[in-house]
Amino acid sequence: MPLIPAGGIATPEQVHELFALGASAVQIGTPFAVTEESDAHANFKRVLAEAKPEDIVTFMSVAGLPARAVKTPWLEKYLIKLPVLQKRANARTDCTLAFDCLEQCGLRDGIERFGQFCIDHHLAAALAGDIERGLFFRGAAPLPFGKQIRPVKDLIAYLLHGTVPVDLQQAGNFLDHTPAL
Repeated sequence: MPLIPAGGIATPEQVHELFALGASAVQIGTPFAVTEESDAHANFKRVLAEAKPEDIVTFMSVAGLPARAVKTPWLEKYLIKLPVLQKRANARTDCTLAFDCLEQCGLRDGIERFGQFCIDHHLAAALAGDIERGLFFRGAAPLPFGKQIRPVKDLIAYLLHGTVPVDLQQAGNFLDHTPAL
């Protein structure tokens, strides 16, 4: 059975250690989402790349799972209102967007301990680059190239071989973001 770890993987040391421990592959999200080749909206990439550690919050998703995202204007307001929304949680007969994207949804099913928002609505806003209303999921680990949006080939070379792009070496813009394992 293949073992594919995910979450917080952003350095060659982490990738090599996971392979040494028997991983078949690694799943890496945010660093690929902010590459030049990613089809994400420019604002989407910018929000993820420019987020500082204090901008990233963890909360309960509408699926009942912990989620981590960049604190946007919408998310900040939502988190303030959340206790009131949870107290008012009530099962609905229909999904707010009428296509039931989740098997179990805190908003539709009235599950008080789950998130109380329409995930599709806010993910669609993020996809469109709407910083005010979007939900921008993001890992907590520092990105390999900081705020820079680089080509996938640079990311692959870095993650697999530790190769830092020459322009970053020469400019002194590369910081070692290696977290302790």
